[in-house]
Amino acid sequence: PDGVNNDDLYWELWNLVFIQNERMKDGSLVKLSQNHVDTGAGLERISCILQNKKSNYETDLFQPIIHKVENLSGVKYSDNQVPFQVIADHIRMLCFSIADGALPSNEGRGYVLRRILRRAARFGRILNLDEPFLYELVPYVVELMQASYPELKEKDTHIELVIGTEESLFNKTLDRGISHLDKLIRNLNGKDISGKEAFKLYDTFGFPLDLTQLMAREKGLNVDEKGFLKEMSKQKSLARKSGNFNLKSKEIEWVNISDGSDSEFLGYESFNTESLIRKYAIVEDKYFIVLDKTPFYAESGGQVSDRGSIKSEECNLSVVDVQKDNELIIHVCEGEASELNNKKVQCSINKEYRGHVKRNHTATHLLHAALKNILGNQVQQAGSLVHPEYLRFDLTYFEKINSEQIRDIENQVNSQILSNYNLNVEHKSFDDAKKDGAVALFGEKYGDNVRVVSAGDFSSELCGGTHVNRTGDIGLFKIIEESSLASGVRRIIAVTGMGALELFQNKDGLLNKIKFQMNCKEDEVYNRINQLFDEKKTLEKKIKNAKSFNVSDIDNWINNSSIILDHKIIIELVDIDNIDEIKRLGDELLSKLKSGIGVLFSKTSDKPSAVIILTKDLIDLGFNAGSFAKEIGSYMNGGGGGKPHIATAGGKDKDKVEMAIKKTSNMIMKKLNNMEEKNAV
Repeated sequence: PDGVNNDDLYWELWNLVFIQNERMKDGSLVKLSQNHVDTGAGLERISCILQNKKSNYETDLFQPIIHKVENLSGVKYSDNQVPFQVIADHIRMLCFSIADGALPSNEGRGYVLRRILRRAARFGRILNLDEPFLYELVPYVVELMQASYPELKEKDTHIELVIGTEESLFNKTLDRGISHLDKLIRNLNGKDISGKEAFKLYDTFGFPLDLTQLMAREKGLNVDEKGFLKEMSKQKSLARKSGNFNLKSKEIEWVNISDGSDSEFLGYESFNTESLIRKYAIVEDKYFIVLDKTPFYAESGGQVSDRGSIKSEECNLSVVDVQKDNELIIHVCEGEASELNNKKVQCSINKEYRGHVKRNHTATHLLHAALKNILGNQVQQAGSLVHPEYLRFDLTYFEKINSEQIRDIENQVNSQILSNYNLNVEHKSFDDAKKDGAVALFGEKYGDNVRVVSAGDFSSELCGGTHVNRTGDIGLFKIIEESSLASGVRRIIAVTGMGALELFQNKDGLLNKIKFQMNCKEDEVYNRINQLFDEKKTLEKKIKNAKSFNVSDIDNWINNSSIILDHKIIIELVDIDNIDEIKRLGDELLSKLKSGIGVLFSKTSDKPSAVIILTKDLIDLGFNAGSFAKEIGSYMNGGGGGKPHIATAGGKDKDKVEMAIKKTSNMIMKKLNNMEEKNAV
């Protein structure tokens, strides 16, 4: 009918897609193994029909969220529907993604999350929501969907923290970014924002391209998207140059040696195999070899690859890396090979190297479980590296893990090691594994059947890596570093086995050296160090003050002083915060001054002070340093007093010191002149 796509009376329920064939590169069609019809009639559309609504956003799947936004903003949905719809849609996507383990970042799926969140925050600004608000919508999404998706309720606190933190970070840069964009628009010639400027907004202010485009459209402007992508490509190219080389089987010129299946992994049970070379290539002085079967574990799941050797009468190669390209296992080798056409080779992994890796991998599982026990189930793994020398574990957590929590985590892991549980490895369906409580990591690809590695009742994870036979094989576990990796992501580095023992031995050796140097017992070391530290600070202060003012300074003061009626007047501002040191300086000045008065001011400490000295001849004329001190102290909102030849003044306001110096100079000159006139009469 003519009204379709042209009249609001017509509304699409579904759009049938008949999935039947795959079109090949040459244009031919190949029938798929399964045929079906995609209707596109999802939950929202069905709800819309059943509830007799004209829009998904009018259904009970969205309205509670929209009502909350109305309450927060004070704006009615009917007045401006689009911002409400964007916010309601985006907050649902964010909640589900974060519950699955995704986190906002600047790459991959994390970048998609960041773009969505920042776009929703920007639409909040349209509704006068200038402060973080999206996190307040999380409970409403959870309430709506938790019956069908219980993981939302399990991780609601985690979701709120992730969204709230990301909003707060974005708010800090949003205003600066908007200011920069406004300035850019004011100085723009024409109606196009360059890709370079759009990329600067992304790189410096965290503006995703679609947010810049949205704000540009509001001003009737265009954004050079191709230019932006070019700048982005430059940045990624630089990042790739500093990163690792990734093997791509299709880009390698292979020499085929034998036919048949390849890359069967036997390394769970076997350390050595007699294998057939299926194909090889020589790239940049390295040999790339594919075998029919292999004991070598290829780097995946955070675990580094095995090391070892591939040998025959014609070759003696060291395996320095093993990588997977889809299901193809590629051995990267160095060494000598007169030829590789002899199909049969002996493969051996480095058992000691594998042993270190296994200990660290099993310890990583125990650490993951302990983190959830100590910090809460909201903790999610955000990355890991299982290396022979250490293990690295990244987790989602929004505050520093304190020393007491670190100790509790170590205690739990070492308790499992001491219990010496058998590691149980099972193969079961993915659904059964999840029902049994096995932890699946977001971003990992799992088939219908999975490998589940369990340590007693403490830990159970889906994992394809290599592990010890019993938890006791780990020996010992010690965390050596806890740090911030990114907003809401912490990093833990730990060592196990001989590495942990060596760490303790080195620390014990260092402690013994300190005990010997300080000639004290172990339990006295801390107090002795504190004592030395305090003594050092005191001595440094004395040395600093002693260096600041020496005899030549006093001589210069005297030589450059004002003279009134044969009496020298010395008024100086000194950089000393200790009144006793200033008095010592005053004594030195008094010993060198034949006739006169000296006033040494200081405003280094919180409260200003002054030291006043008088020579004997002025005291004989009736002057008194204590009287001077009292008056000078009043200039600084304080007071003073002391002996006739030396006294101190103190104030409350160090901003008045400069004014006090002027008043003191005038006061001294006036008193000396008055005394002279009096004596003359």
